[in-house]
Amino acid sequence: MQKTNFVQSAFASAKGSIIPLMVGVVIVGGVSVVAYRAISPQQPLATFSEMLPVKATKGATLSIDREEAELGVMSVVDIRSADFRLRNTGSQPLEISQVRTSCMCTFAKIETSNGQSPEFNMAMHNDATVNTWKGLVNPGEEAVVTVTYNPVLMPVEGSVARNVKFATNDPQNPIVELGVHATVQGGSLTR
Repeated sequence: MQKTNFVQSAFASAKGSIIPLMVGVVIVGGVSVVAYRAISPQQPLATFSEMLPVKATKGATLSIDREEAELGVMSVVDIRSADFRLRNTGSQPLEISQVRTSCMCTFAKIETSNGQSPEFNMAMHNDATVNTWKGLVNPGEEAVVTVTYNPVLMPVEGSVARNVKFATNDPQNPIVELGVHATVQGGSLTR
């Protein structure tokens, strides 16, 4: 009987001191994360609507074949893509950076004369090396942006618009947004 009282007493005593200890651990952990982010050499992570400024280059001139593409009627389990052709009609290299999509169901890749980019998604879902990727399109050359929509990742039904956004050093086109549209059927189905 005394053993039971001792265990209950020890538990009650520990319970009173463990809560302040846990609160302290959470506070110290939070301060550590804030301090790490403050001194970390990583570039800031901008949201879809926030783009970091890019230094404009006089003579870098972007021409786009279209800014929107229609993917048509599709099932929620279909995957469709559209290509957008970018051309540097200027006299200086065109830089493309900060590529991100508006939804986790939308992906983008960019093919330049130097090869293919990594696959882009929302900035928060991209790896740090993906978020810092930069592509160059030399004067007279083209790049192809492939936008892929996979509705099953965010099931919806009806008219859907998704976008890809990126920054350039073209003074007239510092931020470019390309869009795809689809009419999704069967979006209420779950996996």
